[in-house]
Amino acid sequence: MTICIDMGATEIKVAPIERKNNEAIVGKTEKFPTNAHLGRDGIVSALKSAIASLYSEQADGVAIASAGDIDISTSKITYATENLPGMIGFDFAQFCKQEFALNAKAINDAHAALLGEMAFGAGKKHRDKRVAMLTLGSGVGGGYYKDGKIAADETNDYARFGHIALIPGGRECTCGKLGCIEMYLSGRAIHKDAAAIGIDGPDIFEKYAMGVEKNLEFAAQFRRNLKDALDKVYKVSPFDVCIIGGGVADWMGDSFFPIMNNLGYDIIRASLGNSAGMFGAYAHYNNFKYENEDY
Repeated sequence: MTICIDMGATEIKVAPIERKNNEAIVGKTEKFPTNAHLGRDGIVSALKSAIASLYSEQADGVAIASAGDIDISTSKITYATENLPGMIGFDFAQFCKQEFALNAKAINDAHAALLGEMAFGAGKKHRDKRVAMLTLGSGVGGGYYKDGKIAADETNDYARFGHIALIPGGRECTCGKLGCIEMYLSGRAIHKDAAAIGIDGPDIFEKYAMGVEKNLEFAAQFRRNLKDALDKVYKVSPFDVCIIGGGVADWMGDSFFPIMNNLGYDIIRASLGNSAGMFGAYAHYNNFKYENEDY
């Protein structure tokens, strides 16, 4: 059994994952507040509590997906925003060894989500293709797969699709730039835009499917923004398939995806939900190889 962690700015998810009959089986997921408002000490304390909740002699290690830029060769955070204050330089492997005598590996959470989908989810049938992923959650993350592996470099730019300019000179983003994809397609942005015209964010696409006119107009604008965003991502990292994940993908539902598939590439819905990051961390910890058909 591997203790699997998905650490974001607001909460830390933890669940056990183990292999049974060539399948990865995830157990009950627990959630802990990240306590980022308490700084590094608060975050580290929350991480310790999350791991301790599953610690046992049966645990073979700790697999971690975390926000921020991660050096996968050392499992250190090399860059993080103020969403994880004081965490630059934090060494997950050293921490887990000292506190629990367990080996650990860490990977960026956006890369982990794509790795999880390629290993166990919607991407399994597309391993011979170039695959991008957009995670539309509180923010917008991403990942890129080609040549049989997750593409990554020292800057983790492949996790920063959300900060490609969608509308030049547009809304100011938390990153300091203007018009980023995140400011139009994230859950926060959709909630804000929907509220301005009297629509509840999660209901947008359900009522779109019902033909409610106001929602039709809103969904049409969302579709245009998403298409433009995908085109801009394609120019940076050409793909054959794009997986859409995150909470917004859940709002979109199955009915919204077919109308997006006339763009010269396929768009599919992520299948692992909020567990994708933990599945990806598990695959990374266990040195997943895409050519291994057992996965």
